[in-house]
Amino acid sequence: MPRNSKSQNYHLSNAFSSQLIVRSWVMSTGFRKNNPFKSLITYTLFFGIFTIAVALHSAWTYYDISLPLSSPSSNVSSYHETSEFREFPEHATKWTAVISNGKIIASPVLVEDAIYVVVGRTSGEGRIQAMSSWDGSILWDHSLSGVSDFSPVVAEDVIFISLRSGLLVALDRHNGKELWSFQAESFINGPPIVEDGVIYLAAVKIYALDAVTGEVRWTRKAPKDVSSHLALSQGVLAFVGFDGVLRLFDADKGKPKFEYPIWFPFSDQLLATKSLLIVTGGGANIHAIDIRSVDIPYERAMRSVWERLWLWGMAPSPTVPRGYLWHNGTLQGVEAKAFVADGNFVYVGIEDAKVPDSSGQIVALDLSDGQVRWRTFLDSFPISAHLVGQEGLLVATSAGHLHFLSKSSGFQSHHVELGLKLVAPPGLGHNQLVVADNSGTIRSLK
Repeated sequence: MPRNSKSQNYHLSNAFSSQLIVRSWVMSTGFRKNNPFKSLITYTLFFGIFTIAVALHSAWTYYDISLPLSSPSSNVSSYHETSEFREFPEHATKWTAVISNGKIIASPVLVEDAIYVVVGRTSGEGRIQAMSSWDGSILWDHSLSGVSDFSPVVAEDVIFISLRSGLLVALDRHNGKELWSFQAESFINGPPIVEDGVIYLAAVKIYALDAVTGEVRWTRKAPKDVSSHLALSQGVLAFVGFDGVLRLFDADKGKPKFEYPIWFPFSDQLLATKSLLIVTGGGANIHAIDIRSVDIPYERAMRSVWERLWLWGMAPSPTVPRGYLWHNGTLQGVEAKAFVADGNFVYVGIEDAKVPDSSGQIVALDLSDGQVRWRTFLDSFPISAHLVGQEGLLVATSAGHLHFLSKSSGFQSHHVELGLKLVAPPGLGHNQLVVADNSGTIRSLK
């Protein structure tokens, strides 16, 4: 029986249409020319190369696999002398000296038999003087081209002064002659740090210079500039930027290691003690961070996703951030500042209120967990604390009082009223204590 011509044409047209569709797909994709196994190999190779690139980037970020720099020309470090008083000094003056036209805004520095003082608040007044620690007589006087807001730093036979203009000056500490100078790109934030033959500066960049020659070893642009002084411990530089982020750099090569956001207004001074970095600031917040921390690549991005999911109730509570050790926000006051630490405690000054002659307190926090071990209330807010001998803690207040405490209990043995207001912490060294006021009067206590 003959087939229906219409039905036959219908099937032919459908087959022809299917062939056209297949042919067009083959021509557009090159299915016959491109073996699908070749595509699979291509995709596998691409994925492998991508994986290797990510691994190399991670290794480069987490581990320091770059070539080492040449050694510095010396191994000099900042001079640190603690006062081994057999007894705390009473209110007995050994000598008094007055520096003419000398307004002092930074602490005197005592090194062996000399006292170094930076004076002047205008460019025409800026200078540094060396005085005899025995009688206060002038040993030498060196004029500066600008004003320095920070105490000088001594490393063996060299004394370093940083100026507001960004100039760093290195002098022979025995005669005041200039050895070399270095001009940074901006204001130097805080005193320099000298460690193992290298001097570190914080400006819009972090600078590492040879401490003897002044030659630049490395520079690193600081994201959002530098808002705090530098701190250094265990080969790691620490600072906080204007964006409120704590950053850790490798001190040898300047390689970024770690970032940690600080959520409270922070003090410009950081305290590094062994593996801990203490950050303090507004609201009497005190925060301890592990200075050995290193960022893991892509961890912050993954943590951000985790935190969002947690807020939406789709994930468990995130773990503590990398680097976090402890935080104490329970202290009463408007601002906290960490002064010094020993093997057990960190000693923190608390300002009770932002008013003239506000009272204050000194608090000892356990380094292991940040808990308060003792607290002593003071007549005014403390401006410094020094470890003295084996068990002593000397606390100076803005009202010009010196409090002598037991560092283990906070018990006060006695205190001295100086009769002058202190603008800077006292200088200690060579079994001697030196205080200065802003009028240029320097007093040595015995």
